[in-house]
Amino acid sequence: MLGTAFTMEGTTGTEGLGGLGMAALLTAPFWLAFVLWPLFWIWRRVRDRQLWTEKVELLVHDPESSEPFGLEVLFGRDGVRVAVDEVNGVEGLSDALTGIPTRKPDEAAGIPFETYDAADLAAWGVAWLEVHPDGEGALAEFARWTDTLRHADNAARR
Repeated sequence: MLGTAFTMEGTTGTEGLGGLGMAALLTAPFWLAFVLWPLFWIWRRVRDRQLWTEKVELLVHDPESSEPFGLEVLFGRDGVRVAVDEVNGVEGLSDALTGIPTRKPDEAAGIPFETYDAADLAAWGVAWLEVHPDGEGALAEFARWTDTLRHADNAARR
């Protein structure tokens, strides 16, 4: 049965070497992929080493509260980063973070958008909470969240 499928026996116009040619023609893409597979594997291994991000997770501060606050963060080879667009989605935060440096997009590292370093956001959060210890609202929630971010960054660097 396997030989019949390979040589196309029993079909009209495909007997003999013609059948073998038809089988080769129909299975050529699979043989090509089989031959090139090791090259594709090597290429992916080399390319993936350049990528910075290892995982993306939702980091939540005080998940047991009635309204927990969290943002998605990027865990990478040398720490944690947060997307600028993600942070700017918090009400009133884009104006408050104007002095914090951002990292430019790095397509080769797999980060196609601007990011903040976790250490910079954590330092901002500590400074903001010192000035506004009893703050309320989204800005205060973000400042408290930066402490959770600091702990995640420290854990990622170990």
